[in-house]
Amino acid sequence: MHCLTYKIRNTLSARLGKWVVLFCTLLFMAVLWIMLWFARQAVKEETIEKARSTLDSAVLSIDNELADVETAVRNSVWHVESHLDDPDMMMSLSRSIVEVNPAIEGCAIAFEPDFYPSKGRYYMAYYHRVGNHIVRSDHFGDVPYAEQEWVTLPLLSGRPGWINPLTVSKYSPHPITTYSMPLFSEPGTPAVGVLAVDVALEGLSATIQSARPFSRTYCAMMDQNGTFIIHPDSTQVGNITVWDQLERFPSHEGERLAKAMLSGESGSMVMDFWGYANYVFYRPFKSIGWSVDIVCPESEIFASYRYLLRVAIALSLAGLLVLLLFILFYMGWQMRPLYKLDASVQQLAQGKFDQPLPSTSRADEIGHMQRAFSEMQQSLASYLEKISVQQQELDQRGEALRAAYDRTKEAENAKAVFMHSASDQLTHPVVVIGDIVDRIHQDHARFDPDEIGHMTQQLSDQTSCVLELLDRMIAVSTTTPK
Repeated sequence: MHCLTYKIRNTLSARLGKWVVLFCTLLFMAVLWIMLWFARQAVKEETIEKARSTLDSAVLSIDNELADVETAVRNSVWHVESHLDDPDMMMSLSRSIVEVNPAIEGCAIAFEPDFYPSKGRYYMAYYHRVGNHIVRSDHFGDVPYAEQEWVTLPLLSGRPGWINPLTVSKYSPHPITTYSMPLFSEPGTPAVGVLAVDVALEGLSATIQSARPFSRTYCAMMDQNGTFIIHPDSTQVGNITVWDQLERFPSHEGERLAKAMLSGESGSMVMDFWGYANYVFYRPFKSIGWSVDIVCPESEIFASYRYLLRVAIALSLAGLLVLLLFILFYMGWQMRPLYKLDASVQQLAQGKFDQPLPSTSRADEIGHMQRAFSEMQQSLASYLEKISVQQQELDQRGEALRAAYDRTKEAENAKAVFMHSASDQLTHPVVVIGDIVDRIHQDHARFDPDEIGHMTQQLSDQTSCVLELLDRMIAVSTTTPK
């Protein structure tokens, strides 16, 4: 591990690889950031468009479904009005309307009190679905039908219309909405009854729920008064209005959304619910005046973007790792001759000039450098060989000089010994000569010729001895040792 760390920190290929990867990382980050920014915008636009188109499709589907119901009622009214004189015919007409139109949950043909005296005060032909069967009922709720809004409103206004589903649903075991159309015995006369059909809100809710573009998307529908018809929290349906909810949770965005929806506007906005950003898309129903919205959490809007981001980051990291490994391998392979050259240079630094450098056939700068180092090594080896020969010659000459110096030293020592010995030998003749000269000087008058001749002979002999020693000393002192 230490060796690997040392190589990563100190080898040239590792350092080059780190700098290249660092540069590529910065470049990839910049490119990735730009790409992901555009991708985020594209995903956002695509997802918002998907949510809008899905909501538009659902609203259009419900509008078409309700329009089909209205068309079915209008097509049936003339048939009912043409048989007002036959009360029993109303039963078969009511049943046939339910049978022919799968979207219709029930059909009621109700008349003004005492319109058919033979049938009693109240007469209503009402058929509705129970499971897979169509059954007849004599009543609708606990209150007389003549007091219910789906009857009273069309009779008073003389115009058809959709009845608030919450008003109708309190008389029905399951949520429904009703489309009522007045019946006239003669044009220009007051209405004598109504033809009303029920549409189950479950079907409308299923259509809305199926339009959810994401799994965590939820929907809400409200009537003209802001009362919730469909809500994620079923306890809020029919029991609370959007204004009640805004009183509990004040929000300027929520108030603006409620006003826009109740005004029949279409659009979208970003709102904060429980600390999370959500995109709200809303549309009105043209036929009934209700409004529906789809709430998409921002996390769902950008789910594909976050997945793309994770994939892009993972691929980038993997790519950078592969790039680093490739650079380390490739640079190491390309710079292997340099490592060998470095080892050879280390040997040269240790004085191993006879170690051959590895040969190469490369034509790049590394090959040129390797061949130049090889030539330099050969030049250094040749130069050092010449220096070695010259050193040997110098050593031999030094040895000869040392031998001559030793001989000279010995000669000088011998000369000094000789001179010292000759000096000692000169002492006696000189003393004798001095004594003879002193005697001659003091007593020359008393000496006879024989003594004088003897002393002269001694003086001559000693002088000859001194001269001989001096000649020898001069000869030795002037002799140069070889």
